[in-house]
Amino acid sequence: MYENLKKISYYSNDTPFGIWFVGETLCDEKFCIERHNSNLIAFEYIVDGYGTLEINNQVLHPEKGDIFLITLGSDHKYYSQKENGWHKYFISFFGPVAEVMVNQYLPPDTYLFKNCFLEKSFSHIFDIAYNCDDLQEIEDKLSVEVLKIFNFLRNRRMLETEDFADKIKRCIENHLDEEFSLDKLCEYMNYSKNHIINIFSEKFGQTPYKYYISAKINAAKDYLSNTNMTISEISNALSYSDQQYFSYCFKKETGYSPRQYRNHTKM
Repeated sequence: MYENLKKISYYSNDTPFGIWFVGETLCDEKFCIERHNSNLIAFEYIVDGYGTLEINNQVLHPEKGDIFLITLGSDHKYYSQKENGWHKYFISFFGPVAEVMVNQYLPPDTYLFKNCFLEKSFSHIFDIAYNCDDLQEIEDKLSVEVLKIFNFLRNRRMLETEDFADKIKRCIENHLDEEFSLDKLCEYMNYSKNHIINIFSEKFGQTPYKYYISAKINAAKDYLSNTNMTISEISNALSYSDQQYFSYCFKKETGYSPRQYRNHTKM
């Protein structure tokens, strides 16, 4: 077994939201974690392999592309299959804000989220933890990444209950960190381009692409107002080709440069 683990901050009852550990594990047949009345919350992402999670009287089988959730106060045990052991990333966190997010963003008594395929996101989390020197900067960036995962899981849950136009909308929102591709959107939704454009435009009065542009600008506004991410980091997070192009697009839509908008909203 191989594990690379980094402690980000120390547990404190006075911290509203804190990042505890980030790591990567290559599991063998000896890998087994068992906790009773767990004092942490964690997302574990399976890059590859197969294993078993026993949690709160449920027996689940996380495999490639899945996320499993460890909740506060849970009794759990998880272990890897002997022949095809897990390769996984994990991030653990704590605090009352984290508990609220679990309760409000995720369905109750649900610990396994199938076919998420967020390897890029979890690899990025690992890179942040190990390639930044400033601990406060690391924790700020990782907090943003955890929020993205919660949003992804919440939006995916909503996709299952909304009508088709809303499903398209949520699918677009789940992929704001990628360049827009109508072909990919058709693949995700399993419908033709004309059908998707017509259904979406009829309900929302704009094409999927125009909504994608406005949603990215709204996400940028949120980052500028509520995080300490640099303009360059926001540009990268939203898949703009470079900071200059991001600034051009943002000003075209809002009338402000990103820096002017941040200064204005934080006055």
